Amino acid sequence: MKLVIIDSNAVIHRAYHALPRMTDKKGRLVNAVYGFVSILLRTLSEVDPEYVVATFDLPGKTFRHKMYKEYKG
Repeated sequence: MKLVIIDSNAVIHRAYHALPRMTDKKGRLVNAVYGFVSILLRTLSEVDPEYVVATFDLPGKTFRHKMYKEYKG
């Protein structure tokens, strides 16, 4: 069994800053979405996993912030 786990917030953040500014017809930034989807499609093609899990950070603070004040600082 092949399982791919994606830290979606990290991939989106990296794509946003690594790619040049891209906008759609309405002027909305799409470089993060483009980068995330590109990485996802390449991973699916190269790894051919049976399962994919995409994780996202919750809005607001979590128990991790209580354990470590500098978390995501």
